[in-house]
Amino acid sequence: MASRIYCGALITDGQRYEQRALLIEGERIVAWEPYDPTQLPPLAPSDIDARDLVALPGMLDIHVHGGFGRDMMEGTPEAIQAVARRLVQHGVTAFLVTPLTSPWHAIRQCIAAAREVREHGSEGARVLGCHLEGPFINPKRAGAQPPEYIRPPSIRELETELGDLLSELRIVTIAPEMEGALEVIRYLTEQGIIASVGHTDATYEEVLRAVDNGARHATHTFNAMRPFQHRDPGTVGAVLSLPELVAEIIWDNIHTHPAAARVLVQAKGTERVICVSDGTTGVGMPDGYEFELWGHRAIVRDGAARMLETGGLAGSTIAMDTCLRHCARTFGLEVASLLCAANPARALGYENELGTLRPGAQADIILCNPHTLKVCYVFVAGILHNTAIEPAGVEPQTTK
Repeated sequence: MASRIYCGALITDGQRYEQRALLIEGERIVAWEPYDPTQLPPLAPSDIDARDLVALPGMLDIHVHGGFGRDMMEGTPEAIQAVARRLVQHGVTAFLVTPLTSPWHAIRQCIAAAREVREHGSEGARVLGCHLEGPFINPKRAGAQPPEYIRPPSIRELETELGDLLSELRIVTIAPEMEGALEVIRYLTEQGIIASVGHTDATYEEVLRAVDNGARHATHTFNAMRPFQHRDPGTVGAVLSLPELVAEIIWDNIHTHPAAARVLVQAKGTERVICVSDGTTGVGMPDGYEFELWGHRAIVRDGAARMLETGGLAGSTIAMDTCLRHCARTFGLEVASLLCAANPARALGYENELGTLRPGAQADIILCNPHTLKVCYVFVAGILHNTAIEPAGVEPQTTK
């Protein structure tokens, strides 16, 4: 059944259009057209009067581990569905399940659960595959990744341990300076999997070699990577200066200072930066809430998740709507939508399907208050989801 959404404004592909009506048929956007807000035609039961709201493409989170008291490393479809139902309330319409560095059996279980949800359908934001963050990283830059499970990069190990689950991988984070990493990067590239530079102590030259071998992405830029120095550009200098690399950023104003975020966008351009949440179990949870990252305890304090052992950051406590707001304050909502929707869709090869409101695209749409950017309505494949924020989720299963 066709329906129309009468929006106060529509933002897509970096452009803003005032007073547009979106026409949806089934799962698709079929057209949008201007209308006179003072002479709105009679509304059909399926139409929505959103003249006070702005329409944006649904956001994609390509780096998220869990949230709302649940951990996707629980390794069950139910855990992933629980997170998917909550992500959609924050304007996320698609995401990559992100296993962390852990025993291979746990990684397999998480990826298998993600595949089941992807194949049988999500109850909220859709699952597009997985982002494997480790175990092929540098222990010097482990961050919150459990160091005892870090492994040397190996094609044979990847194939042996994952088997047919390899087809679920869309991104693999890897430290390019580690022995065997360049061979793995070439292999991933040949398989159509994005090799991402991250959790790395690589020099500028080592990142350049990774790019020459196919690396095209950088995991949560500035965090868990060799910093920039004017005589030693390091990993950060390579990410800033090499146009081949698309850069993730956790724009929570905790992992990254707003000025550093501004520098990244100015250096890379608005089409080469992707906001990610890096959300962990602590997303949406109150101060004092404790959770586990595969045997290592973390706690939410002052809106940040920190490891109890070291005090270091343990992923974030935000969802993508926080990234959208922070970016919009600096660069405007048009750019913020690029970083949160169009750019991740393009990186994954969905530029004509997701992250856009162009006719023919999936009807993944969010309607926001233009002043607060609070998400008011969310559509996934044309289906309206309730955005009322519920109480925090169930205590996660112990991951040991």
